[in-house]
Amino acid sequence: MRVKTIQIVWHEKKPVYSVDFHSSGVLATGGGDKDVKLWEVKLDSEQNPVVTHLGHLMGHTRAVNTVRFAPSGQLLASAGVGGEMYLWKPSTETQKVFGSEETDPGWKTSAALRGHTDDVQDLAWAPDSSALISGSIENICIIWDVEAGARKCRLEDHRHYVQGVTWDPASEFVISQSADRTCRVYGPKGPVLGKKKAKKSQAASSVNMVLDMQCLHVLSKRAMPASGPSEHEQEDSKPQRLSLFQDEQLNSFFRRLAWSPDGSFLVVPCGQYKQTADSPTLFTAYVYARGHWAQPFLRLPATNKAVVAVRFCPQLFSLRDCPQQDNGLSGNQQQQPFQLPYRMVFAIATLDSIIIYDTQQPTPIAVLGSLHFEAVTDLAWSCDGAFLAISSYDGYCSIASFDKGELGEFVLAADLPPHIRERVACAAKQAAPAASTPHPHKTPGPASGSASMPPPSTSQATADRTVPRTPRRCGELRLKLFDCHIHAISSIAEC
Repeated sequence: MRVKTIQIVWHEKKPVYSVDFHSSGVLATGGGDKDVKLWEVKLDSEQNPVVTHLGHLMGHTRAVNTVRFAPSGQLLASAGVGGEMYLWKPSTETQKVFGSEETDPGWKTSAALRGHTDDVQDLAWAPDSSALISGSIENICIIWDVEAGARKCRLEDHRHYVQGVTWDPASEFVISQSADRTCRVYGPKGPVLGKKKAKKSQAASSVNMVLDMQCLHVLSKRAMPASGPSEHEQEDSKPQRLSLFQDEQLNSFFRRLAWSPDGSFLVVPCGQYKQTADSPTLFTAYVYARGHWAQPFLRLPATNKAVVAVRFCPQLFSLRDCPQQDNGLSGNQQQQPFQLPYRMVFAIATLDSIIIYDTQQPTPIAVLGSLHFEAVTDLAWSCDGAFLAISSYDGYCSIASFDKGELGEFVLAADLPPHIRERVACAAKQAAPAASTPHPHKTPGPASGSASMPPPSTSQATADRTVPRTPRRCGELRLKLFDCHIHAISSIAEC
């Protein structure tokens, strides 16, 4: 693995707030300069990651906080300050890019989604690309019908900024996380007596699922036995309840949570853990098993900074062979926290480091540090697992590259159950779109720029706009094993 901070002007020296990969390997970034930019990521002759600027999408009038490609790969959503939200689609028209001698097919504005009046902090697509959820500092989430380009419903349960949203790969749950120290799980209402079930064709679309959606669970606090001078007093006293998550004093605009590609578990950032009420606070990310919301079953210890984002590699990997232990159990049976027939790799971002985990072992694969001199804002894996992009407030992005087979051997799609195969295709942005292709015809007033999106092998001129200043830390790889363990949580009191 190699990691490098790419020292070019990404967004006119402004913060880079978000990154995401298309299935073709093209990287989209959103930043403080009001543009969405597209980049080609590849390796140079020395196998170091480099980027080539492909173009930019103009339409936003203020900073862009989040960019996300649809699972179908046919749409790009961007949102930011002032509630501005745009959908972009590939354009077959030939347009001349401003300041360039070349004319390339690009992306153009497909629709403007109007409903938020203040900053949108995060976006998440439905697995079939028929719907989109956005969270804003108005304390609300909005679910959008992408084909109609219209608001479908509002979720107004939070009492503070909504800073993270995610959509279940199985299209059963929608999750939001807020600065009010709660994480809310939304899902369909139970069957009502005397009410006919929806037709299969309607239920098949994610956008129709939201019609019967309600808040099912609130992840907020955990119980802890109260401390006392004697056991008798402890029995009489009520257990204390401690917050699982950090409050609004967190030094970040984002709480970007994520589902695993197969939908088996959810990883929630911005966690805090105390062994007792008087113990020091430890930063962590919590892991919830699908459908088991009463308590997290794992906590992932972080460094001395808060966790702000989580992203999974879209690919599933074969299990590694583990040596036999003295007790007769293999390493898998003895230490593996996730009992799965395959491995998944994911990264959690703290304010100053990246921790990469593997579901087959109880310790991280690696910790990447000294990459940026300001806080990390977002993460994104390429769809083939070859690259991990990291964005930061300092105006730079770092790229980690992995050699073929370094993370493991891919599980073949034919070896997966059909429902898991579909979910992994969504994570890799290769999912089939909804029955009616979502291409709204409403086009907003602002002019849209164009940017080409060739496959990664297309040759382009290397971006030559270098930053006049050099970071205090060059961002080369600092790799080390992380010696803190994942602690399995067997009861609420132990959490």
